[in-house]
Amino acid sequence: MKRGDIVTIADANAGDFASKPRPALVVQTDAFLRDHDSVTVCLITSQLAGLGMFRIPIAANPDTGLFKPSEVSVDKVQSVWRHRIGRRVGAASNETMFAVDQALRRWLEL
Repeated sequence: MKRGDIVTIADANAGDFASKPRPALVVQTDAFLRDHDSVTVCLITSQLAGLGMFRIPIAANPDTGLFKPSEVSVDKVQSVWRHRIGRRVGAASNETMFAVDQALRRWLEL
C-alpha cells in the first residue's frame, strides 16, 4: 500500500461506515505507512455533490478500480486502523492527487 492507492475499508461494528466495503484514497505519506498502525484516507463517494473546493472528481476506469464516476471527499479525511484496510482496487492519477493535495490544504488551512 502506498500514497495514492485506492483501497476498500469497512467495519460493520465501528458505526462510521456502511457494513459493505467502500473505497478510500490513501493520503498519508509513504514515510509513515510501513510502521504505523493507522492509515489516513479520504473517503470516496459515488454520490456526486459537485463541491469542487473539497470534493475532487475521480474517474471510473481500470486504473482507479472504481465502477462509477466518483468524488474524493476531502471533507471526510480520517485515520483508520490498518486492520480495517481491505484490498487495493486501484490508484489515483498524479493529476487527481495534485487536486486532492490542493483541496486538503484549503480544507485544513495549511
